[in-house]
Parts: sequence; C-alpha cells; structure tokens
Amino acid sequence: MKKAYFTVILTFILSVGFGQNYKDSVLLLNGKVYQCNVVGVEGLSLHLQTPKKDTIEDFYLDSYRVYSYIKDDNETVLYQKNEEIGNFLEADESKRYAIGAYDARHTYKTRFVFWSSFVMSYGVSLWDSYLSPKAFDPILLPDLKAGFFGKSPTMIPFAVPLVLTASFGLPNIRVKEKFMLHKQYQGDKMYYTGFNSYSKQKRAFSALKGSALGIGLGLISYAILKIN
Repeated sequence: MKKAYFTVILTFILSVGFGQNYKDSVLLLNGKVYQCNVVGVEGLSLHLQTPKKDTIEDFYLDSYRVYSYIKDDNETVLYQKNEEIGNFLEADESKRYAIGAYDARHTYKTRFVFWSSFVMSYGVSLWDSYLSPKAFDPILLPDLKAGFFGKSPTMIPFAVPLVLTASFGLPNIRVKEKFMLHKQYQGDKMYYTGFNSYSKQKRAFSALKGSALGIGLGLISYAILKIN
C-alpha cells in the first residue's frame, strides 16, 4: 500500500516538473506538497531543508499538519487519529481527503468566479451613485444632476463582497473527471470532500478579491467622473 501510494504521488510530482532539486517530499493534510530535503522528526515538528543557491534554509512544520513524508523513496505516515486535536478521520480517510485537496490545488480554476464578482461589484458601485430624476426637484436643487455619479456613494456596495463570498464559497461542486489527477478515486466521497474543501476556499478568495477590486474601481470612477 505504501509503495503504491508513493508511486502515485511521486509520479505526478515529477510530471509537473517539481522537485528536480530536492530528493524528498511532504504531503500536508490540506493537500499542499513541499519539495524539500527531510531531516527528520524533532519533537512535535518535522525538520526540513531547502537548498537556495549557496545556502541551505531550515524550516519546520508542525507534525499534526502533515499526513506523510517521503524520504529515500520510503513513505512515513505521521498522521494519527486524535479527536482531541481535531483529527477525526482514520489514516486512510485522511490520505484520500489530502489527495482530493491536492488535486483541487492544481486543477481547479476560479476565473469565472473572479470576473463575475468583479463585474457585479462594479455594477453595484455604479448604480449606488445613480440619482433618479424623480428623487429631487431640479428647481429647488439646481446643483444636482440626474444620472450616474449624481450622488455620493453609500455603504451598500461594501456588503457585496460578503454576499458574493458566501454565495460562491459555500456550495459544493460536482467534481468532474477533468479535475481529477488521481482518477482512481472516482466515486470516493472522502476524496470529493477534500477536493470541495479546497475548491471552496479558492472560490471564496476569488470572489472576495474580485468584488473588492470592483468596488475599488467603482469608487475611483466616481472620484474621476462625478458631476460637479
């Protein structure tokens, strides 16, 4: 089982061109993979090294964040089920979860979420500055002009990032085969759970970033084009 799992992970790592300067790798529970040289477990941490030019940089990972590491072509599983620290899954379940998250990191794209959030937020910012001709008496208030940028922005657009982040980030998606690097996990619920866990984070972050930029551009547009 260990040899088969090592082959799956290592084959993909090499296929995408990672790890050419490192001999070991570490798989975290959230699906992130570090290419490095593994020194070993020291207390509650995993000691790693990454060569950089003429120096070697040391860094440490908390062992509870690591599923396993591969050193000298041998895999060592650090994960242990421990409900007191939040490790509720069995070791094999945790592995499938981590691989699902790993695939989501490398295959799932959120361009649609980003641009949709940007366009919607920018649109809300523009409409927030729209002054209807029916909203005022042009005779009594001759300085005001109807149309876009006719009134000062309100706080309403700033609620849009929260709404969009929740709307895009909360739902699960159907994991399509094209997203799966490890196709042997088709139909595996724990793999899908891991995939959706990270894909939700990606969508939520893209929605937040896109909507924030949309609102920012809306405020800049108002400042430049407002009617005095």
